[in-house]
Amino acid sequence: MRRIAIAAAAMAALAACGADPSARADLAAAAQAARLPAELRVGEVTVRASLAPTASLPPEVARRYGVEPARDVQLLLVGVRRGPVHEETSVPAQVSARARDLRGVWQDVPMHEVRSEDFIDYVGTARVPPPDTLAFEVTVHPEGAPAPGVLRFSRDLLPP
Repeated sequence: MRRIAIAAAAMAALAACGADPSARADLAAAAQAARLPAELRVGEVTVRASLAPTASLPPEVARRYGVEPARDVQLLLVGVRRGPVHEETSVPAQVSARARDLRGVWQDVPMHEVRSEDFIDYVGTARVPPPDTLAFEVTVHPEGAPAPGVLRFSRDLLPP
């Protein structure tokens, strides 16, 4: 299965090299969409989750989140916020996560709290070499909420 995924990614990359501009635009749009955070509403709280390769993090960001940059490590960043977009406040929460790769193998993504100024974020790392696709299941129980919410999303991991 992994060889098929790698072969498919390689063929897509090769096809993009000689592809017409609209195909390259489609690839660029897909890459941009992968960078957008996934969102979930839990009552009055908004949960946003994003993924970034640790190898591309600036050193000061990697230090702040307590991660070692590596080619095969992805940073999962989860924010739990209340209020209008430009007036949001952080909401303490219990956050757990797991990720499934293309082979169907699940891995727990241990999450820890990171405080920066007035914000609280929850971060964890998943070790998966690209190319691959990770399907995430992030369970968030905001403080004061009667029940947790589950955010499910997937992201394609492209080689650097």
